[in-house]
Amino acid sequence: MSEKLTNRQVRSIKKMFENKGRRQQLKQQGGKRPDSTSDRSRGPRRNDWDEADEDYFTTEKIRRAERVKPAQPASQADTVAPEPAETGTVIEVRSGDSLVMYRGRTVRALLPKGSRAADGTRSPLAVGDRVELEAVARSDTARIASIAPRRSGLSRDVYEAGRHEASAVAHVLAANIDLVVVVCSPAEPPYRPRLLDRYLVAASRDGLEAVICLNKTDLGVPDAVAASLAGYERLGTRVLRTSAETGDGVDAARECIAGTVSLFTGHSGVGKSSLLNALEPGLSLRIGGVTETKAGQGKGRHTTSSARLLPLSTPDTFVVDSPGIRAFGVRGMPPRELATHFPDIDALAGGCAFGDCRHRAEPDCAVRAAAHLDPFLKARVASYKGMLAELER
Repeated sequence: MSEKLTNRQVRSIKKMFENKGRRQQLKQQGGKRPDSTSDRSRGPRRNDWDEADEDYFTTEKIRRAERVKPAQPASQADTVAPEPAETGTVIEVRSGDSLVMYRGRTVRALLPKGSRAADGTRSPLAVGDRVELEAVARSDTARIASIAPRRSGLSRDVYEAGRHEASAVAHVLAANIDLVVVVCSPAEPPYRPRLLDRYLVAASRDGLEAVICLNKTDLGVPDAVAASLAGYERLGTRVLRTSAETGDGVDAARECIAGTVSLFTGHSGVGKSSLLNALEPGLSLRIGGVTETKAGQGKGRHTTSSARLLPLSTPDTFVVDSPGIRAFGVRGMPPRELATHFPDIDALAGGCAFGDCRHRAEPDCAVRAAAHLDPFLKARVASYKGMLAELER
């Protein structure tokens, strides 16, 4: 016994026969659309056409798609076609943008939104980074598509009182460098061996060679400063002695950095920019003096506001002129690793009674015993303890 068809089923059957008749009519007409005003009153439906009419349907799809595409500009004169991604070198990082050396010219480069560091204060870019650029515009503005992995870099951490996690994000002073030149002064501002130790530890941690440059030797070198520098030379650290004022030692410094990408860094006011002007006449870097007010306490003024990568006339030689700093935080390593970046302390550690000796108050510590007999080692142990306390926070 057959069941009675529902109204919906009846309509479906009628529609099927109607469509079958339409397909047969299309075949007889060679696949062309029937010339019917009623058909032109609506857009085409896929079920209206047979597979033999695929070419017409494809054309109709394109026509319909064109109707929903956004309107194109009337003139292409105001647009710049993207160029293939090109590699450039960051020569200066500024607030909001950067300067990149690209195809022999300097372009202003913008980072995509969301590329900045999580704290919103540090850029993921550093001077010396290699970047891929796209869509270089007529106004010398580009977008940074990607940042290439760094082969090297020197970083420091800034500790702010009351913010225990402030040093969690490192500040990269320069990337893809070969040499770190730590510039110091015998006076104006004073010689600070503990700051030198922090630079040397950071360079060792980051796998970079470091050189100490005592600038302003024309001011005279006190015996205590000379003895301290001699101690660093015994450790195997090269020490340059220069005077940007008189030119003494400038040739030796120029020879030292030849064929390298060197970061010139150090305390504010030690004369980094003056020394670079002496190394490469024509740079004309802005220089400043030392603050003499009571509040300044003999500290240098920040003349260089941002790090800059500069080419020198010596082949394959580049320098990074960086702003002076007054503090250098050293983090990014376990506390037990710190002593390995002090070669003099590490060499004596084997004589300690305990293999995990931290050289603070442990009994039978060979390092502390030797420090009583060597003023230079005593100062180094004091530097080590200060950094160790920082790492254990």
